[in-house]
Amino acid sequence: MRVADLQLLEIQAAALFTHDQRGRIGYVNEPDGDRAPRFFLSRSREGNLRRCRDDLTEETVRVLNKLAAEEPVSDDLRAAPRNLDGFLATLQGVQASGPPESGPAYRFPDELPPARVTRITRSNLHLLRLPPWNLYDAARDFEGCEPFIVVIEEGAVVSLCHNARLTDQAAEAGVETLEAYRGRGYASAVVVGWAHAVQATGRIPLYSTSWQNLASQAVARKLGLVQYGVDLSL
Repeated sequence: MRVADLQLLEIQAAALFTHDQRGRIGYVNEPDGDRAPRFFLSRSREGNLRRCRDDLTEETVRVLNKLAAEEPVSDDLRAAPRNLDGFLATLQGVQASGPPESGPAYRFPDELPPARVTRITRSNLHLLRLPPWNLYDAARDFEGCEPFIVVIEEGAVVSLCHNARLTDQAAEAGVETLEAYRGRGYASAVVVGWAHAVQATGRIPLYSTSWQNLASQAVARKLGLVQYGVDLSL
């Protein structure tokens, strides 16, 4: 049964960030995660979702929530939020977590193609021996980040998809392919293999990226992923 787009925004936000009892976000939901953005806005064709960071003043939160409540619901998920300038003005003087980021969020179609890939276990973690992967980090965070779905060339992993963020309901894909091996369809293969493995756990596989990451968007198109939302982090 397909989950409604607006509900997927809630599920994704829970996967992306830690939350306090007030519903404020604190940290990126990953091992040693960085501070969450000051403000997070996620929009779908069915409605919008916003989150404020836990250290913002009540007045700042009040203004941000008012602007977000006034943000129209639109079918155009590429357009910038109408109140973007207002969000930025409200956050002036508040220390930023990083540069503003925006990009599409995708769900997987009901039917996924098969994938000829390999699943890494603790017994063969040594295959993650090439940068950018770190064997120590992979071993430390293995249970929280598996499944590790990979393509192997010449005895080493050259493309990997794993759980970048995880909750009981959903997992967000984290994918990386070594530059020398790009353009061979490896990223698409490991992503679809990862999605199969995540679905087998009863979770919803989710895939999001930035507007600047054209290669990642190409993977989404190749796999027929369906855009359900667009995220903005300030």
